[in-house]
Amino acid sequence: MKKTITIALLAVAVIGATFVLSSCSNKKDDDWIIERRPDPVTIDLSKVFTNGMPKEVDSMTIQTDDRGLVTGIKTKDETVSFKYNNTKTRAIVIPNVFMKVERNGDTTVYIMFLGKNGFVRRCMKEQKENTKEDTWYFTYNDNDQLTNITHSADINKIFTLTYKDGNISEIETKTILSPATTKQKDTCKVAYTSTATPTPIVNKGNIMLFNTTFGIDMGAIRYAYYAGLLGKATKNLPVQLIDKNGNKNNFTWTVNSNGFPTAMTSGSHQYKFGW
Repeated sequence: MKKTITIALLAVAVIGATFVLSSCSNKKDDDWIIERRPDPVTIDLSKVFTNGMPKEVDSMTIQTDDRGLVTGIKTKDETVSFKYNNTKTRAIVIPNVFMKVERNGDTTVYIMFLGKNGFVRRCMKEQKENTKEDTWYFTYNDNDQLTNITHSADINKIFTLTYKDGNISEIETKTILSPATTKQKDTCKVAYTSTATPTPIVNKGNIMLFNTTFGIDMGAIRYAYYAGLLGKATKNLPVQLIDKNGNKNNFTWTVNSNGFPTAMTSGSHQYKFGW
């Protein structure tokens, strides 16, 4: 009798799973919102942007809705849009956020799963005609700042971030080639004072330029930070990125009378910020 009941239950489970999959497959491509009910997660931009959202970061302009959530980001080359499963939903295996990036007629969708802290813990990249694995994993410290970024693709990368007094002090990058035993390691250090900037600059605007000031290339996923989804900023603004050979890349910041950055110069490029 027990065997008969078990088989019957398995049959019901298979039918239920088939129904769910067929229901999802019947959705239109642009119908990203999936209705489910897993553990509560709250997206709260005020936790990241403690003094208000920037309106512009370099070439990026940021749009929010009446709930305060970021719905779109536009740059010179890309249009980014966000869709939310729910602002307070449950997520273990169900995505919370979908980010669509359009560039020169090509579209890439990033499927994001959030942790209980409201930040991305896993992100899957989906692009037309690309069936290879392209997944990002993120972990955070007790202050909700990024500590580890793992990119699992053809070439795997692991970024390990070390903090001191609320600031990223060191970034270790491991590149794992195929076979997995082959590794390349690189380490950069970050300085928040220099001869030109003897006093640390408070990061009042909670600006994070991952690639430029920290050498962390996340591609388009960097946009998720300005949607409040990639943890909290450093306490101060970085003024130097120092590679393993001691070479220094200097950053010169201009702040307004309220302490918000209005520009940052790195080499020949100037980044502008609007509030």
